[in-house]
Amino acid sequence: MTLGGEALRWLVGKEVKLTTSGDVYGRKWDIEQYESVVNSMLEREYHKNLIYQAVKEGCTSVRDICKRIGLELNKVSYLLADLEKANIIEFTGMVDHKPVFAAL
Repeated sequence: MTLGGEALRWLVGKEVKLTTSGDVYGRKWDIEQYESVVNSMLEREYHKNLIYQAVKEGCTSVRDICKRIGLELNKVSYLLADLEKANIIEFTGMVDHKPVFAAL
C-alpha cells in the first residue's frame, strides 16, 4: 500500500485552484485550511498502512492491532471497515467472539 489514494492525488492536484480561485462554489481556501485537510488525509492513509502491515505480520484481531500500532480501538475498527471496502483486508470469521481479519 502507498499514500497514492485517488482522493489525496486529486486534492494535491487542486491546491492552486482551491487556494486562488476557490472550489466549485467559489469559496477560496486559505493555505492553513488546505494544509489541515491534506494532513488529515495523510494521517488517515498512514494509519491504514500501519493496520495493513500489522495484519500482514500476524495481528488478526482488532485488539492485537491496537496494541501493535498504538491507536484507539474505535479508530482501528473504523479504518478496518475502510480497508475491507477497498478489498485490502478481509473478515475471515470469529474466534472466541472476536472478529478475525486477514490481508489480501
